[in-house]
Amino acid sequence: MTRTGTVQELAAPLGSVDVGQLVFTRGAAHLTIGVDGSMEDLYRARFEGKVPDIRVDGGTVTVKYRIGLRPPRGDIVLSGRVPWAIRARMGMSHVVADLESLELRGLEISAGASQVEVRLPRPKDEVRVRIGGGASDVELIRPAGVPVRVRVGGGVSQLAIDEFRLGSAGGKTDWRSPDYEQVAGRYDVEIGAGASKVTIRTSEQVVDRLTSSG
Repeated sequence: MTRTGTVQELAAPLGSVDVGQLVFTRGAAHLTIGVDGSMEDLYRARFEGKVPDIRVDGGTVTVKYRIGLRPPRGDIVLSGRVPWAIRARMGMSHVVADLESLELRGLEISAGASQVEVRLPRPKDEVRVRIGGGASDVELIRPAGVPVRVRVGGGVSQLAIDEFRLGSAGGKTDWRSPDYEQVAGRYDVEIGAGASKVTIRTSEQVVDRLTSSG
């Protein structure tokens, strides 16, 4: 660990690891997650203030925020040389993850996710994304041309998937891109009941939105 004033930096060597897993045992907050394909470390982290407890076991990086303390602002950079799965128990809030250059094996976020933006990579095969119940202000951005299936457990409001808009619905929702069954590289997204303000779009649609608003 390196300390510079109130900033603390951590890292672990990549070594012989061929698959990575990033696990948040007490959720994550005020965090950015990125990828570096040239990095020789398994991960690098930088936090302002009290750093969470971070342990490495093989390719598994476990992050545990400290109880009773306000989560510090920070960023974690993952090695783009190996595929990763990301799992967050106890939800996420105020998290931005740019995973476009990562080979993602799976993404799981437990109940209560809020103010989360994830830029997904172009998958080679089907990749499962699981977001727990009560998700709010969550945006998933995938590459253009990548089909998606979105299932909501029950009770949803302000759901937007590409051109599909749903103000509110009390039952289950199951939506698929027209070419979902024909394309191997796709996302299967499952969201727990009670979701609101969830947006799933392509990077192309984001660019169009920014251009039109400008």
